[in-house]
Amino acid sequence: MRILFEITEKLPDVIHEIMQSGKWVTSIKEELCGRTTVAISDQDYGSEAIVEIYEKEVTIQTAWSKYTYRLFVANDRVFCEYSGAYRGLLEQTLLPTITPKGNLLDSEVIESTLQGTIRKKLRDYAEANLKLKNFRRENFGENQGRVATFDHPKKVYDEFIKEDYVIVFSEKKAEGESR
Repeated sequence: MRILFEITEKLPDVIHEIMQSGKWVTSIKEELCGRTTVAISDQDYGSEAIVEIYEKEVTIQTAWSKYTYRLFVANDRVFCEYSGAYRGLLEQTLLPTITPKGNLLDSEVIESTLQGTIRKKLRDYAEANLKLKNFRRENFGENQGRVATFDHPKKVYDEFIKEDYVIVFSEKKAEGESR
């Protein structure tokens, strides 16, 4: 899946976090002609990501899954282009802060294994992914639960749940909480 969405962070702040974060160890691998290549490593899990830093672009590639995040500036706005599995979207430990501007489900999926190059919203992709998971459960006996946490990226799934979620307070409960 390849998806593009605008983020709230500014690129210099992202670069600063990559170089100075307390969440990982940063080691500079190479500095050449406006490009700095660094490795960020999580000592607890033995994982790392390779980061290429340019003036107006940062590319992060995870070591295990080879998912790629390309953060870039266009028209004074910062965008993230993610290429990888749907379940991996924003779920890696070795990522700087990436906050989608607006609802991530309204972001456009540029290409995917489910929809090819037909451009649809992530919401549509999430629904198609869930239908595929349900089909596999019904026909091949995979995990019989209605929705499994591994079926959706946590950040996307949580937002999906909250989108249609309505909180109903009973009067008794509301009275008890005010005391």
